[in-house]
Amino acid sequence: MNELVKTENLGPVAVEPAGFKLGQWVGRREAFGLIAGRCSAAEIEAIRQIRDENLYRDLHCNWDECCTRYLHASRRSVDRELGYLHKYGPAFFTVRQLTHITVKEYESIAGHITEHGVNLDGSLVAVHVDNSDQLAAAVEELLKRAEPRQPKPPPKPPPEPLAIDAVLKRCRTVAEQLQSLNGNLDIAQRLELANAVAEIRAAAAGLGAAIWDRR
Repeated sequence: MNELVKTENLGPVAVEPAGFKLGQWVGRREAFGLIAGRCSAAEIEAIRQIRDENLYRDLHCNWDECCTRYLHASRRSVDRELGYLHKYGPAFFTVRQLTHITVKEYESIAGHITEHGVNLDGSLVAVHVDNSDQLAAAVEELLKRAEPRQPKPPPKPPPEPLAIDAVLKRCRTVAEQLQSLNGNLDIAQRLELANAVAEIRAAAAGLGAAIWDRR
């Protein structure tokens, strides 16, 4: 059982059992960078150990309380980071810290990254803070190559020819509209109309239609 001692300003404070350092270890870290994505590989591995070995019970709390009280993050956030550790390994956290890569971006190039380093064209760049510049350059190059290439849009199909029935209907409609004008056209309009009729006559003749004037 923990012994209680009194301080002048803080009231009763629990004293950790002799030799127990978990509370001190947790207390020295501010949010573990979980929310900002800055959690280191060593920190996430320690958090995994705390959860998997139920070490948080020594702090007299459950896992939910340990996350919020000591890790300063929701259990959902902590478990998500632990999921990344399980899926990608500790290299994910070091690469993310040094290159500020997103989870989605990491996933697109994860096949090139192992605990030994980032593989670019057969050359291995060690995942280490001393190689941050080389690491960032290798990751950037891999991301460029991983960008999906937009396929060229297929050519537009040629417009379908109008059915002759629709064309004839439009011609008759135009004829009726012309008849309703009652000859109120100026010289320029008459010339334009004559040119349009000539084009229609030529197009009809090209289809084999015999053209004659109605008297």
